Amino acid sequence: MNLTDLKQVLDERSGGSAEHVMHHVRLHGVRAKVVARRRRRIATWATCAVAALAGIAAAAVVPGLRTDVTPTPADSPSPVRTIEGFPEYATGARVVAAKSAALPERRIELTIVPTTLDLVIFTRCDGTGDNVEPDEKVSVNGHFLYGLGCGGSSRQLSWDGLDVAVGKPATFVMTIIGAKRFDGTDNVPVAIPDSGTFGLAIGVRIPFDQYPLPPRPSGPLAPLHEVLMAGCTERLCPDAVIVRSDPADPTRPVQRTLTWKTTYSIDMLAQTPGLLHVRLNGVEITTGEWWDYQMNAVGMFGDKNGGWKREFGLDLNPGDSVTIEIVPEHFTGAWQVVFSPA
Repeated sequence: MNLTDLKQVLDERSGGSAEHVMHHVRLHGVRAKVVARRRRRIATWATCAVAALAGIAAAAVVPGLRTDVTPTPADSPSPVRTIEGFPEYATGARVVAAKSAALPERRIELTIVPTTLDLVIFTRCDGTGDNVEPDEKVSVNGHFLYGLGCGGSSRQLSWDGLDVAVGKPATFVMTIIGAKRFDGTDNVPVAIPDSGTFGLAIGVRIPFDQYPLPPRPSGPLAPLHEVLMAGCTERLCPDAVIVRSDPADPTRPVQRTLTWKTTYSIDMLAQTPGLLHVRLNGVEITTGEWWDYQMNAVGMFGDKNGGWKREFGLDLNPGDSVTIEIVPEHFTGAWQVVFSPA
């Protein structure tokens, strides 16, 4: 996720060092940007991968799939339940169909009959060895959707040309196509492991107030870290625009008018559940989402290559007067949005 969306950050991050935390925050942000870019290629988005829209349904037609899970009341979350190794609830969605397999198998096929098109695709790979991450390819009805390192979530905002419709069987396929190992410096290709498991799940989006949020951690929350481009700080990159929440009320909208400079990326950071709507001159270009109390970054690419004009009708030029508005919802802690210059 992100990108915009974007699955779960490692649990141990919350108890690790600041350096360890920021390592995974940056990785999460990079992945969100990749997902955001992929989404933009598929269709013009209304919001980034992670907002809470209504939609409960999707019935599986593959024998043996778990489809009888009753939603947990939002006001009394129960211990996390899993379906084929996936949490029942994640990133604003509830898993309604899932399937897993063991290596050396390399393919999973999962068919559902959606009753909503507000779907989230989840994948996972486990037990494949230290620092080894399989590469996946995901398709629907024979149409390629994306290919990334295994594990995460993706929300499809348009199903045009993919033969996906409410009431019509849709077949999702996950294929393991390779693997890589992190050698301490870079990811290098390796053979696909002979052992381990992988899984594919489909979730449906549910409204924010119906989502079973985890309990708030005891004690004060840690201060937010900086989320700037590698090597940047506020001092070294004075052109970066940083919009922070109101310390007295993190749900208060924040607005700023400035002289526009071409932007490389937008990075959003928070650590309490909530939604961040990012608007430029009244046009919403993305919505960041948080569904737990982990410190996560969500990002998207900027307007460097004219993408915003094609996608949002925003024709921003250096020197223009631009009004940035950040509209938060549900937050109970600090957040920040960083516009990094190109």
